[in-house]
Amino acid sequence: MLTEPEYRQWHARAIENASAAAGWDFAIGGVSARALRRLARRESVAEAGAYSHRMGIQVAEVPIEPELLVVTGHQPELYHPGVWVKDFLLQRFADETGAAALDLVVDTDSFDRVELRTPCMRPSVGRCTSVLATSDAQECFACSRVPSRDEVDDFCAAGSEALATLPAPALGRHFTAFCSALSDSLEHADDLGQAMTGARRRFESPAGTDYLELGVSRQARTSAFRRFAAALVSDAERFAGVFNTELAGFRARTGTRSNVQPFPDLVVDETTVELPFWVVSGGMRRPARVTRGEAQTLLVNGEEVCDLPQDVEGVMASLEQADALLVPRALTLTMFNRMFVADLFIHGVGGGRYDRVTDAVVRAYFGVEAPSFAVASMTLYLPLGAHVISEEEIAALEQRLNRLEHNPDQLLDEVEFEDAGERIEAQRLVAEKCMLVTDIARDGADKKAIGERIRAVNARLGTIMSPVVLETSERLDAARAQRETSQVLSDRTYPYCLWSPLEVMDKVR
Repeated sequence: MLTEPEYRQWHARAIENASAAAGWDFAIGGVSARALRRLARRESVAEAGAYSHRMGIQVAEVPIEPELLVVTGHQPELYHPGVWVKDFLLQRFADETGAAALDLVVDTDSFDRVELRTPCMRPSVGRCTSVLATSDAQECFACSRVPSRDEVDDFCAAGSEALATLPAPALGRHFTAFCSALSDSLEHADDLGQAMTGARRRFESPAGTDYLELGVSRQARTSAFRRFAAALVSDAERFAGVFNTELAGFRARTGTRSNVQPFPDLVVDETTVELPFWVVSGGMRRPARVTRGEAQTLLVNGEEVCDLPQDVEGVMASLEQADALLVPRALTLTMFNRMFVADLFIHGVGGGRYDRVTDAVVRAYFGVEAPSFAVASMTLYLPLGAHVISEEEIAALEQRLNRLEHNPDQLLDEVEFEDAGERIEAQRLVAEKCMLVTDIARDGADKKAIGERIRAVNARLGTIMSPVVLETSERLDAARAQRETSQVLSDRTYPYCLWSPLEVMDKVR
C-alpha cells in the first residue's frame, strides 16, 4: 500500500487545510470564498445523504456542518484494488478522527463498456471479458439506464464460467457475492452509476463501511456548484488563458511531450472559448463553448443553446431556464471539491499527478495556495501462483542465443561433445578462427577470402554446437510464453469484485 504523505500525517494536513481556507479573502461569483465553501459543504453533505438513501445503503449520521470532511472519488466502474483502497482509507480516517467521509461518484464521465476482465484457462491462460453495459462516446454513467435483470444474469453467468476455469475457488465466491449485491441494487437505482455504486457498497458491507456517497451529477445541481461554474463561464477567456499557461508549464517541467496529457488545452479561437465543463442535456454529455465578446452565447456542438448575461446571477438563471446542466471536467471537479468541499482530498496516483496542474491554476487564478491532497494506492495480486519472468531473464537468453549464432567459440566450454574427435575438431576450429581474426587485420590481407573462411569456421562450429543452440532457443520460447502467462496472472488491474473487502480492510487497518 502506498500513501503520500504517510497516513499518520493526514489528520494534521486536513486541519491545516481547514485553517488556511478560513483565512481566504477573495470572492467568486459575487460571494466570498468562505461563504461559498460553507454553502458547498452543507449542500454536498445534504445531497450525499439523499443520494445514499436512494440507493438503500447504510451510511453514518453526519452533521450538516461537519468539523472535518474528507473526500475521495472515482468513476462507478469495476476498478482495481488500487482505486478501491481509497474508500477503505476514507473509512479509517473517519473512524479514527470523527471526520465526515464522502465518496464522489463521477457519474458524469463517459464510458465505453462496464465489464469484468479476468484471467481464465480455455485451455491455455488468457483473459476473458464479460460485458454488463456499453455506451457511445457521449453517454455518461448518470445518463445510462439501469441494466435489466436478464443483462445482469448474463453478465454474472459469463463471469462465473470464466472464473471456474481457474484453480482459485475464492475468486468465484467473491464474484458471486458481488453479483448478489448487484442484483439487489437494481431496484434502488435510477441510472447505471447508482446501480454500480449500490452494488459496490453492498459488496463492501462485511467490512462495515458507512461513508457517504454523492454523484457528481447531483453535486452539479447544487447552488454552490452552479455559482462556481457560472463564475468561470462569465470569465471564460481569462480562465482558459490561465488554464493553458499552467498546463504548458506543467508539461515543460515534467517533460510531457503529448499535447493531450494530462488533458488537452482549452481551445480559444477567434470567436469562441472552450469551457472546462460539459453540458448534460437530453441524456447526453457534450463539450461546450461560449462566444467571445460582450454578448456571450453558450454553444453545444456548434448550436446556440442560450444567451448568457455578463453577470453571474444572470448566467445561472439562463442556464437553468435552458435546462443546460454544467458538469465539471477533471480539473474543475477536483478544484471545486478540494477548495470548497473537502478538508482533505484523497487522490489515486494518476489524479495526484494531474492535480499539480490544479495547484498551479488555483495559485494563478485565485491568488491562494490550493489545499494539499493525499495520494493512496495498493497492489494486490490474485492468488494464482504466477511465476514472474523478468525482462532481464528474457534478455539474457536472447543475448546467449545471439552469441551462439555469431560467436559460438566463446561458449565452447558449455558443449557436451559426443566423442573426443568432435572436441578436438572444435578446438582446432577455435584456434583457426583466432588466427584468421588476427590475419584479417593485417595490411594487405585478402579480407574477402579470410572473411569467407571465418564464416565457414563459424558455420561448422554452429553445427557442432547445434544441440546447445536448440536447447537455448527452446528455453527462450518457453520463457517468452511464461512471461505472457505471468503477465496475465499477475496483472494488478483486475476488478475489486474478485477480492474480499475484509482482506482489503485488514491491510488498511
